[in-house]
Amino acid sequence: MARRPQWTKLPLAAMLAEYGLSLYSWEEASSCLKVETDHGLFRLKCFAYPASEFPFVFRLVQYLAQKGLPHPEMIQLTTQGRLGLTRGGRFYYLATWQEGITDFELDKETLEQVGNLLGRLHYNSQGFTAAEAVHPARIQWGAWPGKLTARYSDLVRFAGLAREGAAAFDRVYTKKAPAFLEDAQKALKKLESRTCYQEIVNQDRQAHSVCHRDCIPGNIVKRWKGDLALIDFDNAAHAERVDDLAKLLRYFSEWQIDRAKALLVGYKKWFPLQEAEIQLIRAFLQFPMEYWQLGRFAYERGRPRRLGLKQWVAASGAKEAFLINLERVKS
Repeated sequence: MARRPQWTKLPLAAMLAEYGLSLYSWEEASSCLKVETDHGLFRLKCFAYPASEFPFVFRLVQYLAQKGLPHPEMIQLTTQGRLGLTRGGRFYYLATWQEGITDFELDKETLEQVGNLLGRLHYNSQGFTAAEAVHPARIQWGAWPGKLTARYSDLVRFAGLAREGAAAFDRVYTKKAPAFLEDAQKALKKLESRTCYQEIVNQDRQAHSVCHRDCIPGNIVKRWKGDLALIDFDNAAHAERVDDLAKLLRYFSEWQIDRAKALLVGYKKWFPLQEAEIQLIRAFLQFPMEYWQLGRFAYERGRPRRLGLKQWVAASGAKEAFLINLERVKS
């Protein structure tokens, strides 16, 4: 993932002028800029991937708007009809600003809304085909076994580096390694042994559905009237729906089964959930992604997150109980 741009070093007024806009003011908002112009508020974002992948995102949000997704992303073209701007070797795009808040209370009703919104996205995305040739990175159907196998290899490597280290982070990571490596192996075996995985992949491939792949609290805006809007489709790709569903539970359930139930009650208004899909979601979630992420920060980026590791160790028991009881969400 590319580092954030240094916004103060960019010619922001000149960039906005290429959209026929006059810049009044700007403020940093998470990973983007909120810019006020003579034609209203917009979001200026640095696309974290090669510019050659962006046409997929642009065509997708257009398609979702046509299909009726509520409050869709509205990506702007420059006055020359370009999808965005390149500055310093990085690609930037402009979208209308979704006014509202992202730090809102997630009660049962709101969690159902979140699940409903993801289901609506999947439903509205069916049949999407980009006008241009699709970049290979935007085709992710059936990719999870390969991804998790590679991440298991990463975990083995991280565990080896932790054994060689002497810091507090290394000691805790080493202590937890046998358990999380065993969980990773179990998750991979479940995926490999379930022929239903390929059947589910084929169903979603046939429907030509798209996943958001970054449905996290910061990418859902609660508008002033209480309805929700999904933003930031930078990671979107053709993929099986259980990819999004597993991540939805990871980021919104807090490993509480009642919260998972509420999320999936909302989702099931658009798609019924099969027993096989629940089992696949369990396999995805059993993989110790948290230890993989913490290991990447520590052993690839040189930024060990000791507090994050401590917090996750404390929370891991809740995840274990959650996975045992996950099938209750069907009742």
